[in-house]
Amino acid sequence: MFIRILRNTKKQIERSGWTGWGSVSVMSLAFLVALVFLGIAFFANLWIQYIESRSNLLVFFEVGMDQEIIQRLKNKWEKIPKIKKIDFTSEEEAFKMYSDYTEKTQPIIYLTLQSNKVTNGKLSSSLDIQIYSLDDLKDLTAILLKDIEEENEKLRILKSDEQHNSTQKPIYKYSTKEGEPPIELKVDSESLDKLREVMLSLRVAGIAIITLLMIVIFFFTIMTVEFRLYNQMEEIGVMQLVGGSLFFIRAPYILEGGFYGLFGSLIAIFIVGVVLLSVFVLPTNLAVKQFFFENFSQLPWPYIDTNGWVALIALTALVGFLVGAFSTWMAIRRYIR
Repeated sequence: MFIRILRNTKKQIERSGWTGWGSVSVMSLAFLVALVFLGIAFFANLWIQYIESRSNLLVFFEVGMDQEIIQRLKNKWEKIPKIKKIDFTSEEEAFKMYSDYTEKTQPIIYLTLQSNKVTNGKLSSSLDIQIYSLDDLKDLTAILLKDIEEENEKLRILKSDEQHNSTQKPIYKYSTKEGEPPIELKVDSESLDKLREVMLSLRVAGIAIITLLMIVIFFFTIMTVEFRLYNQMEEIGVMQLVGGSLFFIRAPYILEGGFYGLFGSLIAIFIVGVVLLSVFVLPTNLAVKQFFFENFSQLPWPYIDTNGWVALIALTALVGFLVGAFSTWMAIRRYIR
């Protein structure tokens, strides 16, 4: 019986003509838009994770800074309850990180950096400070600035009282630029709440559009199935007269709808895959690729192996089959009883 159902399904697909291709086109468009908005939602989550987890306060030290000074500040700040974590980036590590970044995004700067003997493979070291809540950012900034000013004052060669009647800029030990202290605080004051509101709006818009597309698929499937049923009512009546069960009559239509959903989802996956491969995998000099690596390469992108991609494709295809089959089942249950 199952073999006969499959044969009937095959015949119906072959006879569907433009209505079948219309169903596939609608399914492809719907899944293409759905994949795009799901990708945007995934990107939004990664961006929020990055903003929440990255260092909110960065303290930079000029090259050659005494490690005892750095360690003293680090030990002092680690005792503050509002600080979650402090990571130290050495001068060599900072140079390597910046070198790797420019190699991908700015080749000319990378070559200049490699040939520049002044840096000697070193850049400013830093303390990367993560906090528990952005609400504490202002208070912690004041505390850190006070400690940094005290350390900079200890490193000042021309003292404040000596400079009182002089227009000469202050001179600091380790400083490479006249008048600029060797320890500097950089504050990330970006508002995470506003970012969350924007990302939430994108998610709501995505869900609304995907829902609208599913409704369009449902009604288009109903119209397609009704058109097919109208042309085959005599054939369906004969099958019912000879004792054909509802399952036997309905199954080919349901499988046909599932096939359209499956085929449409695979087309959408193919289009998205070609775009992703062309932009991010193949060796190209597209401006989109450069822009992406310059702005979003630091996000915590997950690693997905071959089996993971196969599973994602299979899951999307399964969803396509179920959407098509369910829409068809909802459409025919009123006509084949």
